Amino acid sequence: MFSKIRAIHLAVNSVEAAAKDYADNFGIEAYQSDTLPALGIKNALLQIGDSVIELIEPLEAGQGPVAKFLEKRGEGVYMTALEVEDLAAAVEDLQARGVPLINANPEAREQGIPVFIHPKASRGLMIELVETAAE
Repeated sequence: MFSKIRAIHLAVNSVEAAAKDYADNFGIEAYQSDTLPALGIKNALLQIGDSVIELIEPLEAGQGPVAKFLEKRGEGVYMTALEVEDLAAAVEDLQARGVPLINANPEAREQGIPVFIHPKASRGLMIELVETAAE
């Protein structure tokens, strides 16, 4: 079902400080950074092979799921994105297994809203399902 890890999302207190640490400690430079008001975050992307580490920081302290994560758990792995060949088939398979999903309804998927495996099914890790890009 899963073909690879597409991305690991790390919740951090400061995207700039975390990106500097990755550059200084590992020689991995951020190739893109942005502010995403619709998601309530700032981010920076660091490429490792064909996968990405995405550093995410809440735009406003105490506001949104990333801020709540940081308050509760501190900096660390917030979510991972796993690639699947066929999103609809993966959703069907996971539902048949009784795995709790978030945004799995077809209407949400048609609007481009991501499908997530609920953290209670994966020992606390939020998993986003990402369909393999057509080549």
